[in-house]
Amino acid sequence: MKQIVTTLAIITIAMFGCKKKDIPAPPPIIPTVTTAVLTNITTSGATSGGTIVSDGGATITKSGIVWSKTNNTPTITDSVVTNTVASGPFTSVITGLDFNNTYYIRAFATNSVGTGYGNVFTLNTTNDTTKVRFTYNGQEVVYGIIISPTTGKKWLDRNLGAKRVAIAFDDYQAYGDLFQWGRPADGHQLINWTSSIVGVAVNGTTTTVATSDIPGHNNFIIAPNDGSTNYDWRDNNNSNRWATAPQGSCPAGWHVSTKNEWAAETSNTQSGGTATSGGMTNGSNAFSLLKLTSAGRRNGYGSSAGQLKQTGNLGFYWSSSDYLGSGNYTMGYELTFGSNYSYVDRDDKAQGHMIRCIKD
Repeated sequence: MKQIVTTLAIITIAMFGCKKKDIPAPPPIIPTVTTAVLTNITTSGATSGGTIVSDGGATITKSGIVWSKTNNTPTITDSVVTNTVASGPFTSVITGLDFNNTYYIRAFATNSVGTGYGNVFTLNTTNDTTKVRFTYNGQEVVYGIIISPTTGKKWLDRNLGAKRVAIAFDDYQAYGDLFQWGRPADGHQLINWTSSIVGVAVNGTTTTVATSDIPGHNNFIIAPNDGSTNYDWRDNNNSNRWATAPQGSCPAGWHVSTKNEWAAETSNTQSGGTATSGGMTNGSNAFSLLKLTSAGRRNGYGSSAGQLKQTGNLGFYWSSSDYLGSGNYTMGYELTFGSNYSYVDRDDKAQGHMIRCIKD
């Protein structure tokens, strides 16, 4: 009996005399984060963010979103928007993105171990519901959109180079620039308008006809008056300009309107018009329907070459379509209108006309 008691005492001392050892904490790891769905998408930005699911066992020192046009798994070495949120959800706003580009975006969170990233979302900045942002004449511009009540087509709300949407058919701040057919925006088209009937060309003229589709200078080219170049600013009078590359100086996803597109906006009571309901019939409703203006044109040959004509009275808009006459003589189709008419016609390619872009 004495031996049993002694044994129990020894067991009891062993049970209560031993101290349990502490289990060491696991080492910290990189944070866990998810990326928020993109919202408020525009042509230049979006709202994103994310949620820090776990800090990884160490204090979050930085969080936010990263994005890139070229890296489809962007990191903090790419573009970054940071904030001070250390746990839970956060919101980040991206601005200043380029129009008509694809961006890769994801959330991140950083602690002393490293940076964790969320899932990647793709953003395409081609939202054209209200605005179009692009580079014209070396500057970033933002134009609105008009939906034609005649065809339902989307048009830019102003001419290329216009300072604003027209408030009248002879609003000179909405005239914009006057292009030779098929020529890029190289400066030849620039006009400084000072009134509804007065404008001054920004750059000079030359009588040297171009030998390529890109002349390499900003002078308005005056065609020989003898017809040797078919009254064209180019030496070959070809159609390999807007007719085959209709975007011209329009933004990506838009183009210089074709003959048929102008015809569809013009009443079939007018020459060349095909609209069976509604459509333009004169300069007044050309303005009311599509905010078109009456800047006239810049003559490309003859005694008045380089001068502005019919300004404030008539409207001339190029199409990207080519007219082929006899002997390979080509002209460009145009929309033209005055006080009591609107029709689809054609004109010599050395002439300077307005341009209005239409959605592809």
